Amino acid sequence: MAEQSNMTGQPEAKQSYMGLIVKNAGIDGIGTAFNIIIMFATSVVITRTIGADLFGKYSLSKSIFQVLAVFAVFGLNTGVVKLTSKYNAQGEARSVKGTLLSGMAITFGLSAAVFLVILVLAPFLASRVFENVEGIDLVLRVHFLGLPFFALMMIANSYTQGLKTLKYSALVELIARPLIRLAVILFLFLVGLKLFAVVFGNIISFLLAALLAFYFARKISPFDFGKTPARMVRGELFVYSLPLVLARFMNVTISRSNTILVGFFRDSTSTGLFGAAIMLSPFISLSLISFAKIFAPVISELWEKGEHIELENTFKTVSKWILSLGYPVFLIIMLFSPSLLLAFGPDFVKAATALRLLAVGQIINAAVGPAGSMLSMTGRQKLNMVNSIGLAALNIILNIILIPRYGIAGAALATTIALGLLNVIRVIEVKVLYGFTPFRRDLYKPFLAGTITFVLFYLLKAHLGWEDVARTLLLCGAFLIVYIVLLFLFGLREEKQVLLEILRRRK
Repeated sequence: MAEQSNMTGQPEAKQSYMGLIVKNAGIDGIGTAFNIIIMFATSVVITRTIGADLFGKYSLSKSIFQVLAVFAVFGLNTGVVKLTSKYNAQGEARSVKGTLLSGMAITFGLSAAVFLVILVLAPFLASRVFENVEGIDLVLRVHFLGLPFFALMMIANSYTQGLKTLKYSALVELIARPLIRLAVILFLFLVGLKLFAVVFGNIISFLLAALLAFYFARKISPFDFGKTPARMVRGELFVYSLPLVLARFMNVTISRSNTILVGFFRDSTSTGLFGAAIMLSPFISLSLISFAKIFAPVISELWEKGEHIELENTFKTVSKWILSLGYPVFLIIMLFSPSLLLAFGPDFVKAATALRLLAVGQIINAAVGPAGSMLSMTGRQKLNMVNSIGLAALNIILNIILIPRYGIAGAALATTIALGLLNVIRVIEVKVLYGFTPFRRDLYKPFLAGTITFVLFYLLKAHLGWEDVARTLLLCGAFLIVYIVLLFLFGLREEKQVLLEILRRRK
């Protein structure tokens, strides 16, 4: 029997999957937009209160935290998404619950082990590795108290993502935790703390976010969570996640080794300046994170069902949405970098070149879409691991060569080269393995809309001469409005159909 079509003329299955993806990514996107505002405001409060030097110590500690957190989470977040989606599709409630509990049990033990390691090694790191960053040993020891709570939050949020909803993980990660963090930091600033106000803000927010995430995980389970016995799947979860650990470690190394190596070769002030640039550049690829979260279980389901044509079409459409959302942010950063960095304080304008270089790497990351998720969710975790090992090694080598010579601009260039190569390789692998790429013929539309908007605002900026933060943010808002109008004038027929389908299903 021929596949049925809905009123838009598109296959019903495609509308269903794209509707699910766009609806959930839209929910996550709203949370992300809110998160951007809160994170930006928090960063401005932090940098203007503690300055570049103390902010550099925090940025270094945060980077080390994120690298070692990989061994606490251990790839289990991806494994939980995969197995939750799999067992839920099979109606195995006991295994669905067991996936969550197994992931939490493993990650809590691993988190405790990592904390003990950092407790022992912190004095060595302070005296032998980061000798130019005074007091980093105490900062690390306190910061890592929050690691178990961070890991548990990640697992619980991955469980809800495996059930194909982003509403609750977005609420926890993008709204509740940043608000809690900001409130705690402001309170501790008022009582006289500075650097440790930021560190304790992280710890307390992770704790409360983990509790909230677990509450939502229980609430949305498609069975009586309290009365359903769990079938623990520790072995299966561990085996699936194991190849992802090294891949994830290498991915984080690519993004965080530059900050760590700036701390090694330079000082805490340079690390603070680079930390501001690192904080702004990922905004370009936030759309990738939002779409990839819900696209990952969809990939798994379509692959298991053998619906490869549907998988290709959905992959291409998702990739176009990601690029369409990330490209204007990239252009804004390229145009307004000095003024945006001025929000953190006058000293941070020195990081404008580094920010622009990092932005190039991030737009390449957004341009190829969720190619990494495509490989991981179709059983190619080991290939992802090999990719990441090679590129992480290249990133470290380039940082070692370029930072002593060019400072934070060298660190940014090293990261952009490594991230760009990683994503080009992923696209080639997807093409070779599955016969398609993430690129659609109509990708010229966001590029054309963005380029026209960029030229208009480049001329407007030169004419007005505005450099202050407030009026720059006004120009950024106007930039986005003009871009969106042009994008719709160029035509987004299929995207309109998907949005109409979502609205129709809500009625």
